[in-house]
Amino acid sequence: MMSKTSKTKTERRTYVSTSGSEDQITLFHDVTEGTSTSQSTTVTHKLSQSKAPVVHVGALASSGLDAIKKSDILIVKKDGEIQCLDGESLQLLWSSPATALGRASSMTMANIEVEYAHITNAYSAGQGILKGRQDVFAFFPQEVTEDGFNPDIIIVITKSNVQEAGESVRTLHIVALPRKSTTYLNGTTHSVESLLDAPLPIHKAPKKKVTVGKASFGINVSAGILQILEAEVLTTLDLHDTFPKIQSEINTPGTGSFLRLSSTSIIMSTQQAISILNPKYESVLATIKLDDETNKESLKRKRDSDDKQRPRLDIPAQFISYYPKLGTALAISDNELVAVQVDFQPGQGSKSRAFGLLIDSLGCSDPQVVRSKPGKEPSHGKWLFVDHYLPGSMGMKEDAWVNVTREPERCVKSGDTAAFEKALGSKFDQDWSTETSENPADKIAKIEPSEVDRRWILYALSKIFSWSQNLEGMYELSIVFYPPRLFRWLLQTGNMTILNIESALRQEIRSSLSGPIPAGQLVNAIVKLDREMELLLHLVSSNLLGAAELLHAIRNLMETMDLFELGDSSSPKQALLTNGEDTPLENDNAEEELQRLEAEAEDDLQLAEFQLGEGSGVRGEALNVALSKLYTCPDNNITEALQTTFTSQETVSLIYILRVELAKGGWTGRYLDILELDDDEVEAPDNSIILISSLLNNCVDALAAGGWLTGNARLINGDQSESEAFIGTLKMEVSAALEGIETAVYLKGLTSEMVRYGDSVLKTLGNEDTGRMAKSILTLPSGEKDLSILPIGLKAEKQISRLRVGAGGEIQKRSKRDIGRLLSRQVGKYTRERIVL
Repeated sequence: MMSKTSKTKTERRTYVSTSGSEDQITLFHDVTEGTSTSQSTTVTHKLSQSKAPVVHVGALASSGLDAIKKSDILIVKKDGEIQCLDGESLQLLWSSPATALGRASSMTMANIEVEYAHITNAYSAGQGILKGRQDVFAFFPQEVTEDGFNPDIIIVITKSNVQEAGESVRTLHIVALPRKSTTYLNGTTHSVESLLDAPLPIHKAPKKKVTVGKASFGINVSAGILQILEAEVLTTLDLHDTFPKIQSEINTPGTGSFLRLSSTSIIMSTQQAISILNPKYESVLATIKLDDETNKESLKRKRDSDDKQRPRLDIPAQFISYYPKLGTALAISDNELVAVQVDFQPGQGSKSRAFGLLIDSLGCSDPQVVRSKPGKEPSHGKWLFVDHYLPGSMGMKEDAWVNVTREPERCVKSGDTAAFEKALGSKFDQDWSTETSENPADKIAKIEPSEVDRRWILYALSKIFSWSQNLEGMYELSIVFYPPRLFRWLLQTGNMTILNIESALRQEIRSSLSGPIPAGQLVNAIVKLDREMELLLHLVSSNLLGAAELLHAIRNLMETMDLFELGDSSSPKQALLTNGEDTPLENDNAEEELQRLEAEAEDDLQLAEFQLGEGSGVRGEALNVALSKLYTCPDNNITEALQTTFTSQETVSLIYILRVELAKGGWTGRYLDILELDDDEVEAPDNSIILISSLLNNCVDALAAGGWLTGNARLINGDQSESEAFIGTLKMEVSAALEGIETAVYLKGLTSEMVRYGDSVLKTLGNEDTGRMAKSILTLPSGEKDLSILPIGLKAEKQISRLRVGAGGEIQKRSKRDIGRLLSRQVGKYTRERIVL
């Protein structure tokens, strides 16, 4: 303890407790004035009372009028006795007996043994371990403040035998010092006052170990965190609640000492190394090996290189203190002082830094740290992780990975897809060893994404896809290896995404210096593989795709369905948006022209057969799913993707498709019009108008007003008049749809009261009455005028039960008088009745 009494005078007091035939405490008082040599004095005091060894020596904070005086010294002995000595003369001021710690406990404690003690103040405790405990602070005569009344308190951890439990228990005691007004009375014996007692866990040694060292403790009062190292288990406890709550438990084999550096890092020592551990993520952030080479280097820096002076680290070093400003942790090994530099850079000063990030802990697993296993077992009863559970792919040794993937690599080189699927079947919990159907939908329903190791998914994608140059020298994504069942499994489980493929082909993409995979590469690769678009349907249905990827899928589907034509607008072949005008003859040869027309007719016939064939339903379903997925993307992303992916003519073609869906769903018709339509023709869901209107807005925004005015949004035949007619027709259809929605809202307002009345009538009836009315057929006369009036604004009357429960629970038939009385009670206070004469 050091204090400065003036600008030139500095005093340093060091208190040392020694044990021997007589336990004593010694004060080394050093006084330095200016540049003169320091003057040292020594004061020794024999400890009286109990013969138990001293566990803790600490200085009490001086306050008030005592601030100009020295601080008193507090001594805590192993048996629980607490003594207060004068800081200058070391004379006994007061003493608390050993039995004072267990008085407040509800159980009888015997053989109390103090394991740890810590001195703090009431204000700091109120910010952490005693936060919100107003019942505890009611003990103090004044309000506790940081600059005002702030008494010292002692935190003591004891281990004792409890007769009621029949075993040893560990207890956390928070005690207050005796008041100064009472220390001058009744001699020097004054008991400390117990503020709080709480039980703490005790870790027992494993059966294979005979002896275990004593427990080590570390506490942060303001944060309310207590850490215990016992039986090679580091336990972190939260002391904010009434009872301590375990935050984490880490198995640390061989650890003999620890010290808390911050809320996210702990330094620990073993016989072989000194490590910094993150208790939240159970990861090792840094390690210093204490091998022979390290010891040799340290010996070179010593003045005397004698082997007898070589540092001995046969036992783990005991950490004693940490200085954050210097970034240095101090420890004691035998009789030597060891300093460890901890994450400090010159010039950094006191600049705040972010510690304890998750990224600092990834891949830092220590083999000696026993990690906890996932609590929930998978559905099939076994884990599909590679070898053992590790975060990411950094924990897998390269040699072990080569051995595991030797057989799949051989299958890829030979092009044997069946053997490749058989080799990887167990990794995906699939039986691909037999010739079964390629569609694994029944098996996929039992698989959860968390049950398959992601490293196997990336490995399969790296073998299926390739990032290489085409004939034109441009990099493109291609499928070079196609195992059909594994490919469908990846599609249907949502694992075939651009992000996964980029992770799988990370090395190839980096070496090509081409940047990330452009949008549309995945869709184009799958379309080249399957022209029937069945795989594309699985891609858009089960995988997460962006707006640009979905638009590429929509464009490929529209091309196969011949919904627009790409290329020169002057081509003689007419697409969906052309006006169908006849093309003039190229020459006067009628026979050649006839042959050309027959060839075009044959091509059109083949196209019609393709569009109306077995795959037409798949393509239509894929287009609907892609449009639905596109609607879920943000509007800004859709508009930007339309401008960068679609041409103006392609955007107009997409508007035509949305117009057809608008009319097909009946949104352009009026609700009051009577149309002769079959029920099968109207299949659009009620909420499809939201999807259609939103995508129409995105298409119009993508073209923008300038696109229509400058002629960039012309139709395929390039006729300016068609654009004008197109805009007018689109405006009329949207107006008709809006008018229909307004009519529907109006009708909903009219019929809502009738529906509400019908629901209230059914609710007032019992279950048996409702079933009986539903089965019976009611015939109402139509001659009376009042029966045709709709029940608008009426309230359903509550039915009166014909039975009632009498005295003693007897079921009795209700009388007419009782029924009339209950009916009269249902009439409101103010009523209006119509009397017809």
